[in-house]
Amino acid sequence: MNHTFRFSKAREYAFFHEDVHLLLVDFERDGKQEVFYIADQEEDGTFLLEYPGEMFTEQVQEVVSSIFFVQVQEENREGRYALGAFFTFMRKEYALYYDREQESISELVFFRAENKGTGQYDLHNITDQAEYQELVEHITDRFGHLMSVE
Repeated sequence: MNHTFRFSKAREYAFFHEDVHLLLVDFERDGKQEVFYIADQEEDGTFLLEYPGEMFTEQVQEVVSSIFFVQVQEENREGRYALGAFFTFMRKEYALYYDREQESISELVFFRAENKGTGQYDLHNITDQAEYQELVEHITDRFGHLMSVE
């Protein structure tokens, strides 16, 4: 028997931490967040979730909690983004974001993530076009089969 469950006061955000596909459930009202491992996807689109364990969850949250949601001042609006992937490429850490206000993903934004050594990260714009293009190619090769950008 198949069941469908949905949290009425939470939002779900799929993301990658390195090569691991995860789901963050954000209970905004209580400031509570839970992380689940996306183990598989059924033909009807249902994701099968597993609890990855407390130690793994704590390690992931330690890395991404300070940078999971960001707000960026853009030309005509304030962009509100959620983390789509946190990954290492060419010995540097990067964060890939998608607009969390949109139903479909139409734009991805990259930042270089610099660990401040305190569990916090500073995010830096990537202004070098060659570096940006390498990141796009890397993400397409690495995660393209799992992500669809409309």
